Amino acid sequence: MPMTRMALVPVVLWLGLGGGVLAPEGSRQEAGGGNSPARIQCSRDTRMVRVPAGTVLLGEDGEGREGRSVEVPEFWIDSHEVTNGQFAAFVAATGYVTEAEREGGSAVFVPPPHWDGSLDSAQWWRFRPGASWRHPEGPESTIDGKDWYPVVHVTFADAAAYARWKGAELPDVVQWERAARAEQRAGRDPLSWAFDAQGRPIANTWQGIFPMRDTGQDRHTGIAPVGCFQANSLGVRDMIGNVWEWTRSSAPSMAGSRLLKGGSYLCSMNYCANFRAAAFQAQEQDLGASHIGFRTVRRAPPSPAARKTASMR
Repeated sequence: MPMTRMALVPVVLWLGLGGGVLAPEGSRQEAGGGNSPARIQCSRDTRMVRVPAGTVLLGEDGEGREGRSVEVPEFWIDSHEVTNGQFAAFVAATGYVTEAEREGGSAVFVPPPHWDGSLDSAQWWRFRPGASWRHPEGPESTIDGKDWYPVVHVTFADAAAYARWKGAELPDVVQWERAARAEQRAGRDPLSWAFDAQGRPIANTWQGIFPMRDTGQDRHTGIAPVGCFQANSLGVRDMIGNVWEWTRSSAPSMAGSRLLKGGSYLCSMNYCANFRAAAFQAQEQDLGASHIGFRTVRRAPPSPAARKTASMR
């Protein structure tokens, strides 16, 4: 079930439109084992990455879900999610006020003190007054020292406004999957988007039993700074996990909604397993949350001025 404003409180966050797979409890431990995560030094590269014209296996999701081949024209995409620092530069230049700031709050993940074992998300989602991109956990929290973390609590309109200022736009689902899948030509084990062949995390997801304890096997509990995991063959990072990302594609079965892609740090094996390129979620376009961010694309090479703007923080 997708998150909706009607569900606040509770805020319902599960996978909308059939992209998720509920895995057996305990399978994360088998996948991850006791190994250290495959992780590299966090990148501070703010460039846009060229994605050459090519074919994407749209919706491919392992055995029995081969997807379909779609031709995609050349485009450029941010190498990581838009950061707090980049969004702050936009706000400083334009005076923009986000929807969460205007409305006085946003949806925040709050680990429950007790869990009844069900998937009733009313146990862990709250509408928190004062939560916004500047105060991601509520009015007492801050993003000081977190310029390189993904900006969150942005709605579709907020993300689109930033993109226009930058001379860009939000990706559609085809562009997003093309960038995430890179040069994929055949089926892929769905777990391999988040774990390497030795079962080590290669994306920021939830290890352990959601929603009670994230063991931090990937060295992050909560949102991670951008660029902390290996780039794919195109040079794009963080397409899987960390924060969900807005696309400009409408959700066909939910009026006034857009599709999110990529999953987030809350995706776990016992909850929704959305750490896959095929996964998606329908989201009301005027409702942000503490695990939703975005990145932008361009259909032409970024100009020197655009590259300078992207590096501001």
